[in-house]
Amino acid sequence: EVMAEKAFPMIKEKNQGKFTNWAKKNMPGKSTCAAASSVMKNKSKYTKRVVAMANFANNFGCKK
Repeated sequence: EVMAEKAFPMIKEKNQGKFTNWAKKNMPGKSTCAAASSVMKNKSKYTKRVVAMANFANNFGCKK
C-alpha cells in the first residue's frame, strides 16, 4: 500500500518517507498517492515544500 518503501531515483536518504509521514499526519486514511493528488489539485493551500514532495511522489511513486 505505501509506495515510499520503493527506491526513488535521486531522493536523498534523509528525505525518504517525509511525504508519507506528512500525509499520515495531515490526511489520515488517505494513501500517500491519494494525498499527493489532493495536494496537487489545491497547490495554493500548501507550502512549496509540501507541493514539491507531492509532485515528486506523483511523478515517481504513483505511476503504475
